[in-house]
Amino acid sequence: MAKTPQKALKPLGIKKLSGTELKFMDVIWENPQGISSEDIYARFSQALGTKTTILHRIVNKGMLTVKQNGRHYIYTPKFTKQEYMQAFFKDKLKREFGMTAFEEVAAAFCGRSVLRPDESERVQQLLVDLTNG
Repeated sequence: MAKTPQKALKPLGIKKLSGTELKFMDVIWENPQGISSEDIYARFSQALGTKTTILHRIVNKGMLTVKQNGRHYIYTPKFTKQEYMQAFFKDKLKREFGMTAFEEVAAAFCGRSVLRPDESERVQQLLVDLTNG
């Protein structure tokens, strides 16, 4: 069975993370200033080589910057978890449902194909309020 190519999350120019990679990123996101490889390794039970491979994959997907510090590496996230999740859900909505605007999602959630103009304006204002709040 052939692997399907990973789609890039276009707004960030990165590739989707696997479940295990997300668990590693959760630890890294808890340390936005950077975290050492030693500290990451201590949080997971996989073999050392497996943990190293997972971190390399995350770096290759464009999620992290890496700097060597003595015998260890410091991993720093390029994006916040919120930025990643936002790009992930936007990409998923577009690929799976053909929706690109929140108004389309709101209409579909209500069992309709479109919103009335006044409803669309309220949804747009809600998004403005949420992003500014």
